[in-house]
Amino acid sequence: MIFRRRSDSAGSSANDDPAAVAGGARGLGDDVVRPVRQLQRELAELVAGANANGGRLPPGAVPTVRDIDDVLRPLLRYIEVQSASEEEMRYLTAIVHEYLPQALGDFVALPAHYADRPGVTGTTPADDLIRQLQLLDEGANELQDLVYTGDAAKLAIQARFLDAKFRRSDLDS
Repeated sequence: MIFRRRSDSAGSSANDDPAAVAGGARGLGDDVVRPVRQLQRELAELVAGANANGGRLPPGAVPTVRDIDDVLRPLLRYIEVQSASEEEMRYLTAIVHEYLPQALGDFVALPAHYADRPGVTGTTPADDLIRQLQLLDEGANELQDLVYTGDAAKLAIQARFLDAKFRRSDLDS
């Protein structure tokens, strides 16, 4: 039988606040929380920049940036509480700090009349930007799956361990 401990207050618990959990549940320090919060700020600035430059960006670019944000923003909140592997953090940091701003910045830096002009590859810069954003969206979704699947696997392993440790066997009589 499983018993749950009720909190003293009928309202929200400390577990509802990622910042409170970050200091408590896993004891994550500033070495995890600070970079995640910086990435959250950078992501918000990128989305605001895409919104502000919406008239210059090709159709579909701003919604794709928002789709990326819709995946990464909750993932960053989750990582702020639960942490992530070094590889996951490297990939997340690269998306927010390098790949997304570079794609948007390179396109916005072009003179407007070059956006729909085919280049040496036969595609336009607008086509190239949309393709890059789609790839980043796919990458963000893959990263999200990687983080959540990894933590779900840890939970399953712990459940099997506890089951083996505390379940009575037929030999225990």
